[in-house]
Amino acid sequence: MILSGEMWLPLVEELGILALEWAHKTLDFLYEDVLGLEDDASKKASAWTGFLLIIILIVWGGRKLHQLYQHMKATFPQWWLEKKAGMSNWWASLPWLLKLAYIAGSLGLIGILAMFI
Repeated sequence: MILSGEMWLPLVEELGILALEWAHKTLDFLYEDVLGLEDDASKKASAWTGFLLIIILIVWGGRKLHQLYQHMKATFPQWWLEKKAGMSNWWASLPWLLKLAYIAGSLGLIGILAMFI
């Protein structure tokens, strides 16, 4: 999935644009037919409504990201210590030949990935 981002990102972008256009047309219809505004006034009203909704979504998303950051900031050190202790115990339990095989395989993988760059 990570390597197929070149295929997925344009699709997600196109779906986002289509969703925004659909919302704009729906608001335009509601303002024009339901509320009885003229064409120019309904377009302006739907544009301002969309602008306000985007601002609200940005503020809400920023708050959610801040809450996530605070949660991660509080729990990450303990999680890191547990993972570090687990890796140290695992690495210490390996025989030297297996350690050598892991190191050689990792270097080989890094070399193969470097050839793609």
